[in-house]
Amino acid sequence: MTPRGMPKEGTRKAGGGRKKKYNSELVQKWIPLSLADKLDDIYLLLIDLEKEVSTWEKICEVKITSPRYEQARKLVTTLRTLLNRLGIDSTKIYADNHDDKPQAD
Repeated sequence: MTPRGMPKEGTRKAGGGRKKKYNSELVQKWIPLSLADKLDDIYLLLIDLEKEVSTWEKICEVKITSPRYEQARKLVTTLRTLLNRLGIDSTKIYADNHDDKPQAD
């Protein structure tokens, strides 16, 4: 007889436990508390920035002959370079590839 509150022997049912929030393996790092509290917001900002840069890249390609979009092309090129330097594929941050909100813990 197992003590009260102790789980019985056996295996869990499929789908049991906490759902996976992030798409890749996790590592523990020491980061400032001010960043740790905002990590999901930072990830969402990165995802939104990636989408916005992609949208502007398409607009600049369509209006390639317009001199008005020359500054936009320069800005988009700079932002794309900075995003690529990070080396993060923002579409693969979250496990369920959601668009708006992270899962609740």
